[in-house]
Amino acid sequence: MDVILIRFGEISLKGANRGKFENALKDNIRAFLKKEGISFFGVRSSSGRIFIDKPSTLPDLSRVLGIVSYSPAWEFVDLEEVKEFLAAREELFSKASSFRITASRADKSYPLTSPQIEREVGEVVFEKFKTPVNLKNPEINVGVEYIEGSFYVYFEKIPGWGGLPVGISGKLVVLISGGIDSPVAAFLMMKRGARLILVHFRKSPYVDKIPELHKILSSYAVGVEPELIILDLKKISSFYKIMTEEPLTHRYMCVLCKNMMLKVAEKIALKKGALGIVTGDSLAQVASQTLENLAAQRYGVKLPVYSPLIGMDKVDIIDIAKKIGTYEPSIKHREEPCPLHRHPTTTADLNKFLALREKVIKKLGYIPWEKF
Repeated sequence: MDVILIRFGEISLKGANRGKFENALKDNIRAFLKKEGISFFGVRSSSGRIFIDKPSTLPDLSRVLGIVSYSPAWEFVDLEEVKEFLAAREELFSKASSFRITASRADKSYPLTSPQIEREVGEVVFEKFKTPVNLKNPEINVGVEYIEGSFYVYFEKIPGWGGLPVGISGKLVVLISGGIDSPVAAFLMMKRGARLILVHFRKSPYVDKIPELHKILSSYAVGVEPELIILDLKKISSFYKIMTEEPLTHRYMCVLCKNMMLKVAEKIALKKGALGIVTGDSLAQVASQTLENLAAQRYGVKLPVYSPLIGMDKVDIIDIAKKIGTYEPSIKHREEPCPLHRHPTTTADLNKFLALREKVIKKLGYIPWEKF
């Protein structure tokens, strides 16, 4: 392996801003390599590809968001070197049931077309090893790319998550509960280039999984890791005490709590220069996430509230959680449901919600979100 050849997707569609996105991705790649302790000669871009020159080993670059796929590759100055290299790969081709050559040219001035390159290289392999050609479903698919005067040969494409480099889209505050959904919502917003501030409201002793989830999410954003803020709900214990004294508020407890948390998140966002708030809400998944309840609990929040899971099924959310590594920590130490949430409203009336909120604030003598 001489280089790692990296492919990106929608970055190539960014027009005049493409260089900015490419540079951000290269910066994130360098930070990741350094953290992993992998030595390399350099990271450069050319003709829609990014190259890591002379890496000491092959890292798991799927951890760097913005990468669609990557390949360990060998670099050659002319096509004859490519032929000689493949003709010497007896251990690869002699036991293979079939192969194909897939060529591409970033520089169309090269005298041979892609099909001509495929035929010339393929003939060498076939004549040397008699391995059958299979264009539809080969056991070995050899990639040959011609880019700025060099040929790059590879045998595999390792998939990444795609998306955009973390940090390119601005900053967001994420309400992270420790359940399955909110870490996935955080990951999806990082995949869209957002840099995150994770805010957790601690209401049980099982806060140990929050740093664990933070560590996993940070592994996808080396150099632009999310900030973690843990807040203690004991600060407003009187807020919950009033809920037990006011039977009418019981059914609105979820909505009142979430509204308070969103207002705290907004306060943090404004202080930290974030441009919005992210939640793990999925429409109608639980009682607090009906359209009526979402409208009430977001009332008075001036910053945009983004919910990337809003139209997703639970099974799809769990599938992503398992793939990114947050599922197991999320299901550890499941908390008992709050006794005040036994019969939550699913159709919050905005006027009743506002009247109840005003009543609670009046009895408290302070605005609960101002305590943080």
